[in-house]
Amino acid sequence: MEDAIDKTYRGVRFFLDVIIANCAAFVLLASTILAIVEILRRYALGVVFDWGQDAVTYYMVGAVFLFCAVTQARRSHLAMSAAMDVLRAKGFIKLTLTVRAIISAISLTLFTSFAWWGIPTVERMHLLHRKSQSMVLELWPFMLCLVIAFALMALTTLFQLYQDIQAIRGKEVFPWAPVEEGIEV
Repeated sequence: MEDAIDKTYRGVRFFLDVIIANCAAFVLLASTILAIVEILRRYALGVVFDWGQDAVTYYMVGAVFLFCAVTQARRSHLAMSAAMDVLRAKGFIKLTLTVRAIISAISLTLFTSFAWWGIPTVERMHLLHRKSQSMVLELWPFMLCLVIAFALMALTTLFQLYQDIQAIRGKEVFPWAPVEEGIEV
């Protein structure tokens, strides 16, 4: 059973780390190039695309939404770890692991709720044909990126909750997926 869970999580991580991360990076790069082209067109030629600013803004936001799932999977998201560090330093290892599992459970609940309740919002935006300020871009694809990002974050948090619960039990799972990113700021 643990082998199947490990293989599934490896597949999810490959999808996030390789496909989603690279697609998000490409969209960010393309949006940046479009922004530079728009600046050059505005100041050199005196003309702009009506939809240029909206496209840059919404494509960048959509890419950032999706990359949040990659960040969550790597556990390199913003974390307030001062209390956890104090507990760990004082020798409260089981308590530290339990608090981490509780935080993962709360995160799973939030991400799942946002993804679930975001679906009707995407449907409504699609039915109403909500558009950006330039009236060119429909907004539902960007809202869909947000919902997909929350669903992917919920999926990775489910695996992380499993990892946290197993750590409380004294078992190590997913040794290839660190529990903490270890980034020093």
